Amino acid sequence: MHLLDNYILDARTRYEGHRLIYAPENEEPLEFGGILAAAILAALLVDTPEGDAREIALDTAADRNTFFTRYEREVRRDNGGLFVTELQTLKDAYLEFTAEPETLAYICHNDRLYDLAIGLVVEYMQRLVREEICEQIYDKVPWTEPFAQWLFNAGYVETRRQYLLSVDWTDPETVYAVSDQITNPQSSFINAYPTFTFGILSADEVLNGYWKWLWESVQLEANAYPDAKVRLAEYKQNILKEETNYDFLKPEMKDFTPDQLNLFRQWMAKWTEFVTAKIKPPVSTQKKDTRQELILDNVQDIPPEHNYVKVREYILERCRYDKEFEKYFKAHKRTDLCIQLTLLFGWYVDPNALGKRMNRKAKK
Repeated sequence: MHLLDNYILDARTRYEGHRLIYAPENEEPLEFGGILAAAILAALLVDTPEGDAREIALDTAADRNTFFTRYEREVRRDNGGLFVTELQTLKDAYLEFTAEPETLAYICHNDRLYDLAIGLVVEYMQRLVREEICEQIYDKVPWTEPFAQWLFNAGYVETRRQYLLSVDWTDPETVYAVSDQITNPQSSFINAYPTFTFGILSADEVLNGYWKWLWESVQLEANAYPDAKVRLAEYKQNILKEETNYDFLKPEMKDFTPDQLNLFRQWMAKWTEFVTAKIKPPVSTQKKDTRQELILDNVQDIPPEHNYVKVREYILERCRYDKEFEKYFKAHKRTDLCIQLTLLFGWYVDPNALGKRMNRKAKK
């Protein structure tokens, strides 16, 4: 037996062909489908012999999840289970009750069954919304270079995400409005204002997520070449130039409100600070007009960032085969060496951290 098999509920109400038909005496029948019809069927049959035969259970979240999955499987050939389809079907169902909205509660027999049916509709529509908008903004709007472009694109999409998350699916007027906005290409909703906050996702989570994606992409590109380490160092300098500039977006930002513009600038200021710290050492550790005296070779890999065991190994190994490097190492202070290593590796080498590692090994 299927979940949505035809069934006569009472003298006036039947479920047939995935549609609920209510035929009051001497009046035109009301007919609607989608999740609302299925939810009413389930609410009226649950905990009855017929409901048990159809294996209808609705008490727990797992039960309802199973119900929704079975529903989608059985309405697949009707193109059901899609957000746009279910939205339109729910709108049409509410239109059926425009003249007499209390009829819907009457079909359900009592308040508890009505609340159960409507609760199923709300939970299912929220489920479809989560599928439509994705779990996080970066799932809906994949990372793209530079960060300013991603932020701009994501800001507009997030407006739609937050709007859909706040919809009251029990309010017919709201459902009408959402349906019109989603299905009408000319709707002003398509060109809504940007929202530069992303739900519960913090700014640091956004920046770290983008940086992780960007740096992995850069490493992958550099590794395609024989001189990968040299190219990686060059790419890091290009990142600073390209990732901190958003002049190309300014013509498109002319209609931003002062608050929107200010928030966008705050994002870019925080991102500039973030990416600069990833690429360059703190300004206080750099000497003005520092000249790079050591050059990268193709013998050893650049040590991983902050891995001072590998830095020590790099230094000692290079001293064995590079006499100029050994001469510089012996003739200069550790702070000078770390400045050169910073320029060489493309990440900040801390003299204190390196000193502790060198001294610890030396004592052993």
